[in-house]
Amino acid sequence: MSLVQLIPIVNDLSQPDKLQLFKLLAAQIPEADLQVIFSATEYPVGSPYELTEAADIMKQMIKGDREASARASSRHAGTSKFLSIIT
Repeated sequence: MSLVQLIPIVNDLSQPDKLQLFKLLAAQIPEADLQVIFSATEYPVGSPYELTEAADIMKQMIKGDREASARASSRHAGTSKFLSIIT
């Protein structure tokens, strides 16, 4: 029987029967091959903890943005005050 013929039959099995079939098939696969199949590949994950230098840079950027916004607001406030006087 080919795999193409077998797949629909396996799909129709109940969950316990699928698990039993899985165990049967796994028992026939050499241990080394199973380790390759089920070995978890590890990937490094970055973490923001203990990155005080990056946090300081972000604080400086936020402070700079706030100061620039405040300067822009004060310039626009003067312009609108001038426009209200001349109209």
